[in-house]
Amino acid sequence: MSKEKQETPPEQPNFNGAAIIDEQGAEIPITEDMVQNACDELDDSES
Repeated sequence: MSKEKQETPPEQPNFNGAAIIDEQGAEIPITEDMVQNACDELDDSES
């Protein structure tokens, strides 16, 4: 019985279906922190 090392694919970012495309065409995943910061900015602008 030989022990073969199973290759695992490189970990992919979890986009959850949401990303920003920058000027160079790279996908930047939208993170929870980005959403929270945007909400905080909206709250601050309403004051």
